[in-house]
Amino acid sequence: MVVTDETFDQQLREARLSLRNIRCEVAELRIYLALKRIVALSHKAGFNPGQLRLPGGQPGGGRWTGGNGGDVILVGARGRGSVSVRIGNRTLDATPAQAARYAVANLRAEAAFRRVQEIDPTWRPRPSLTDPNSIEGQIRHAEVEAREAEARLGELARARFGDNQGPPLDAEPPRGGTGTPSSPPSGMIGSFRTITGMPDTGSGPALAKSDGTVAYLEVDGQGVFGVNSNAPGYTVRDEAMARDMRARLIERYPDIMNTGRVSYKPNDALFHAEANALLRAAEPYGGTLAGRTLEMRVDRPLCPSCDAVLPHLGTQIGNPTVRIIDGAGDIWIMRDGMWIRGGRR
Repeated sequence: MVVTDETFDQQLREARLSLRNIRCEVAELRIYLALKRIVALSHKAGFNPGQLRLPGGQPGGGRWTGGNGGDVILVGARGRGSVSVRIGNRTLDATPAQAARYAVANLRAEAAFRRVQEIDPTWRPRPSLTDPNSIEGQIRHAEVEAREAEARLGELARARFGDNQGPPLDAEPPRGGTGTPSSPPSGMIGSFRTITGMPDTGSGPALAKSDGTVAYLEVDGQGVFGVNSNAPGYTVRDEAMARDMRARLIERYPDIMNTGRVSYKPNDALFHAEANALLRAAEPYGGTLAGRTLEMRVDRPLCPSCDAVLPHLGTQIGNPTVRIIDGAGDIWIMRDGMWIRGGRR
């Protein structure tokens, strides 16, 4: 067969394009393996990116501490993982864990303060002695205000018990250990968006790609936020966990995952807010959420990639029962590698 110059040039271009694609995939694999080695070494050395560290400028400053008390600062991933938290007219640098703690504490304080003001408009919390220029100081300030307001609510409830004066005081819901949120998740997501500078979507779902995505759930009373890989607060550690889980799912479910182009759909679900929230929630418990029933709120409708991948991710982290309420108000429930409710298949 005679090959014309034009045909030869076309075949040459296609060969070069294929070679470039192969080189890109090899480079991606090398990065993934390097990240995986770093994660393995950090675990072997006992390193925890959320471990507590004593602040500088005091005796023992900079040393790691295994305790949870005292004046400590959460140390997390920096660079890509740092978050600029907006508090009033100030902007403070924070780790994703600190941003999450502040969002939860601030919303709790604001909600309790509003309830007290409805009954006792003259009440004010005591002046704070915490450092206003420190994110840890702001977290402690919000936590103290929340406790004071909740204590005042208890006093008002006892004082009005049995009479008909004033608006009713609803009892605070119990905090269960199953992970079901006891605070309004929509408020938590809105608070997190506000303090981290993500676009405000109001009461509606995130629609534009630039809006980003936020997921929220609770485990043992602790709030956990998940974000997509392009949002503020997504860390190198998050990426390493997502890549590791992607490799595990490709190996276990080759008929569902994309084995040819590992960064394509539906594999991209591992870098979405829903998967990020589940991986973050499981990490402190050795990577498992076995035996738990969780409720997650997400401010975007569940995408086809998450539809395909999330139930199988669930089996890899202990097969919890997860109830997801997405940005469209649809309810999805997953367990045993499938959707008990919801799903497009």
